[in-house]
Amino acid sequence: MTAPAPAGRSIVREAGRMFVLDADRRVLLMHERRDIGSDRSHWITPGGGVEPGESVVQAAVREVYEETGLRLELDPDAEPMYSERVRYTLAGYDIDQTNRYFLVRVPSGLPVRPAAHTEVEQLVVLGHRWWPLPELAASDVEREPVTMVELIERALAVG
Repeated sequence: MTAPAPAGRSIVREAGRMFVLDADRRVLLMHERRDIGSDRSHWITPGGGVEPGESVVQAAVREVYEETGLRLELDPDAEPMYSERVRYTLAGYDIDQTNRYFLVRVPSGLPVRPAAHTEVEQLVVLGHRWWPLPELAASDVEREPVTMVELIERALAVG
């Protein structure tokens, strides 16, 4: 997650995010507060904002490493499997963000250890979990995107 712009400003940005799926069909999700000090939380994919001079693919790879310690690769010309526009408030900033999602398959059992959390992430990240897809589908936890299980299942069916 990239640190927000100076106070009092709205931020419009693009973000690269990954559905990291292991061999046991579990997806890696980050558990985060909705905002600093919030009692509400949600489960989201690792990823974050595109930095100047960076492609959305490069941002997704960098952000996943910073948030999870996993060094993953994407083809530089990879096309997102899903895109969405979201608006939210974080640390007093109004953020208008277009998320580009990629699917990456990994072996099961990879250790997750954040490599470089920002100050904001240190305040909002509550942990992570490898969610089995059926369990996530049956759960009433808040997740973004809400349709992530269906998106992943559809991508797996296509190949």
